[in-house]
Amino acid sequence: MSDPAPDHDERLRGLWAGAGEMGTRMRALDWSRPSLGAPADRPQGLRSAISICLHSRFPIAIYWGADLALLYDDAWSPILGEKHPWALGRPGREVWPEIWDRIAPLFERVTRGGEGVWQEDELLPMRRHGYTEECCFNFTFSPILDESGRVGGVFNAVVETTYRVIGERWTRVLRLLAERTAGGRSMAEVCDAATATLREAGADLPFALLYLLAEDGGEARRAAADWPLARVAGRPACGLGMSAAPPGAGRRAPAGS
Repeated sequence: MSDPAPDHDERLRGLWAGAGEMGTRMRALDWSRPSLGAPADRPQGLRSAISICLHSRFPIAIYWGADLALLYDDAWSPILGEKHPWALGRPGREVWPEIWDRIAPLFERVTRGGEGVWQEDELLPMRRHGYTEECCFNFTFSPILDESGRVGGVFNAVVETTYRVIGERWTRVLRLLAERTAGGRSMAEVCDAATATLREAGADLPFALLYLLAEDGGEARRAAADWPLARVAGRPACGLGMSAAPPGAGRRAPAGS
């Protein structure tokens, strides 16, 4: 990180002082970019929002100007993953191309209509660690007004809920598996109930295979296969009762394994 440029305006000192890593990075930011402009020349609303953002321990970001240039605090930086600190001061579209089609309409509701937005457990397929991952958030987009009353930017407070959402989803699947298989009167009924339940969990299970072990444990027989298995395996999915033992299934596992 480059050495911070000196503050030429005493009004800016309160923005950076005690504001952590992002305070230092914002102080070193090239504020001459057209989408930003020097903080001292920006509306009081923006300077107040930056001050709140930088001195908060809550994840907060600001999208400013026509390009929705991104500014954020220390607590918000993990949301970016490997895009931090590269994303600081860059246009929102450039930072989030993979989800722009989803969030651009929300920004427009704020910037054009002056309407605040609240999204709960919003699913956003983000690419922040080199691969696309399922991410969920509770967040708000709120207008930041300038002295003329026009919307100059968007205030973003956010909490990531990915782990809770996925955890609740899996807890539901496990509960339904227990409930629906408990009444099975045969292994076939149990496998059918399990397969039907797992089919509903397509967000987490693209396909599933169920195998039954022989009583002596020496052979495994495919009991059920479902949904896009034919595309995954490259062959028709086996139905209930069709034998298709996996490699090594006919061999007993070593004792103690």
